Parts: sequence; C-alpha cells; structure tokens
Amino acid sequence: MRHMTRGALSVIMLIVSILTGGIAASAQADEYHVIPGLSAKDRMLLVQGMVQQGQCKNALAEILEAMKELPNDETLVRLKGVCETELSRPEAKDTIIRWLKLASGSHPERAKMLSLLAKTQAVLETPNDWILVPAGEFEMGAEGKPADPDESPKHRVYLDAYYIGKYEVTNRQYYTFVKATGRRPPENCCDPKDNIWRGDAMLDGIGELPVINVSWEDAVAYCQWSGGRLPTEAEWEKAARGTDGRTYPWGDDPVTGNRTNYSIANVTFWEGPATLAKKDQYDYGKSPYGAYEMAGNVWEWVQDWYDENYYKNSPSKNPPGPLDGTERVMRGGSWRNDPEHLRAANRSKHPAGERRTYIGIRCAKSATETKEAREAK
Repeated sequence: MRHMTRGALSVIMLIVSILTGGIAASAQADEYHVIPGLSAKDRMLLVQGMVQQGQCKNALAEILEAMKELPNDETLVRLKGVCETELSRPEAKDTIIRWLKLASGSHPERAKMLSLLAKTQAVLETPNDWILVPAGEFEMGAEGKPADPDESPKHRVYLDAYYIGKYEVTNRQYYTFVKATGRRPPENCCDPKDNIWRGDAMLDGIGELPVINVSWEDAVAYCQWSGGRLPTEAEWEKAARGTDGRTYPWGDDPVTGNRTNYSIANVTFWEGPATLAKKDQYDYGKSPYGAYEMAGNVWEWVQDWYDENYYKNSPSKNPPGPLDGTERVMRGGSWRNDPEHLRAANRSKHPAGERRTYIGIRCAKSATETKEAREAK
C-alpha cells in the first residue's frame, strides 16, 4: 500500500467522493451495502478515504469485509479502532489495544491511538446509569382539559425494549465529554449571566446538577459519545408514565415540593445554580421504572421533530417522529413551569440551536439484542 502511486490514490479518492456523496444523498434509512468486486487492498484505500470524509459508519462495513481476507492487517485494525471510537462503540478499547500489540513501537500513529484509547476510558469514568423499559404497549397522549390539542388523540403505541437514563445528564458527565472531544462548553444563547460554567470550566458545586445551556445538537453528540442516543418522543413518554396512563411519573397525585423542582405559577426567576435540583434529589417523584426528575427540573431534548398533528397519523409501533420540521420536541417541564406543564403527556418545542437555563439532556439506547431485554419481552 505504501507503494501506491499518487495517481492511483487520487483515483481511489475520486471513487470515494462519488460513492460517499451518493450515500449521503440517499435516504438515511437505507442500509449501507459493501461495494462488490474490490480486492482487500483496494478496499483498504477506499476505507481510508471514507474515514477522511467522516464516513465511519459505512467505513466499518468495508473494514469488516476487507478483514475477512486480511484479519490481522495493522492498517485495517487501526482504522477500525478510529471509527469505533468516533461512533462510541464499546468494542473500541479492545480494538485499539489489539492494534497497539500489532504495530511497531515507533509507528507514527501510536501517539494518536493512545490518545483515542484515553478517550474510550473517559466514558467509563462518568457512565450513564441505565434503566430497562421492557417491550410492550402503553397509552400515549391525553385528551380533554388540561391537555393541549397537540397531545391528542390518545393512542396505543408498541415499543421494543430500550434503556432510558436513570438521571438527567449532569455537569460532571458533560465536563468529561467536553474534555474528551473538544466540544464547545455549555453556553447560554442570550445572556452570559445565565452561564454556570466559566469557559470550559465548571463552577464549584454544580457537578451533580443537570447540564443546561445545551442545544439539541449538543445533546445528540453527548448521547452518541456516551454509547446511547436521544430517546424518541414515544420512548420518553413511556419511560415517564409507564403503562397505566398516569398523569405524572409518580401517579395521579398532585405535584408537591417533595416530588419535583417546579414553579407554582410559571413565575420563578433564574437564581443561578441554586435554581436547579441534584440528579437524585426526589425519591418520591420517580417514574414507574425508577427514573428521576422526568417531571420538572429541566426540559429534556428528544429525537423527534415537532408536529402538532403527528399523533393523528403516527405509526402504532416504534414511531420515529416526523421526517422533518422546524423545531425539536422537549419533554418533562422545568423549574420554571407550573404543574400543568409537568404532565407526562405534555409536549413542548424549541429550535434545535436554542441553549437555555431550562433545557437539558436525558439519553436512551436500544436494548432489543441484549439478553436482559429478550427475557423482559
């Protein structure tokens, strides 16, 4: 491969550009298929181009195909480790360690790979606590007062098993993410006085408070880095209210100060970190599955685009949300909202780029292939 001429490499890169451009333009739902007829060495060059262009998910498929013929090729193992780290795959650590054993001690990529190894360790130091939500149906939405029109009609939804974060993502977790990835720190969109970080450093005492001032894109990036994703709107609601149609995560009893962090009449003003509640502060407000603060404290971004009429035509199984829109859905209410907005069926939305003191993150991840999930079906 080192002897490949510049012209041949340019041709391969041109092929990569055309192919990956076509992939990007195609529907995202289409599964990537490896390109037939390439030798393992040509496939290796293809993979290098794909990685350079940020096509790690597709590159992994090509890497695995090439490794059928060259299972111990140093370059393929290295690129596999790079892509698995980029995609927050749990096997990244083992792949990188394997590469370190294969490659020479003087390999020019050794320092970079050790840095990636450190990145895989960062996730382990500040893990998400996951709670299994078993597969099955629940009733989604609400009708009649105090429900808003976009909460209707009530409808039955079946969801495959998945995991939901036990807590909202904390500043301590997000700090590890920022340091490991170079992601911008949380910063309020509109007023510097509303920041609880100073640049890329946290203020003292906020580590166990929910991270705020993060956009939808920030939330997506964090969840992917930590081995998960944002929940769909349906997944969020089932995790919050269970299968018995309850109004709030704890049931139908009224909102009280020992169950959640909220406002009596939407009049609470921001008073800095003291406005927020720690991640495990409200034992009496847990959801049926044991998730904390799914009502109040901070709104939580979910995956879906917002469409006020989506429930009228949404799929009855694993609804993914609308194909497009102008705003993203948030769920759960916050410290500045009254009890009506804390209902598990209540919906809200914001532009994806908004970064506010009342918006945070809760992650989810699929569980259909785990032994625990299969047993829960």
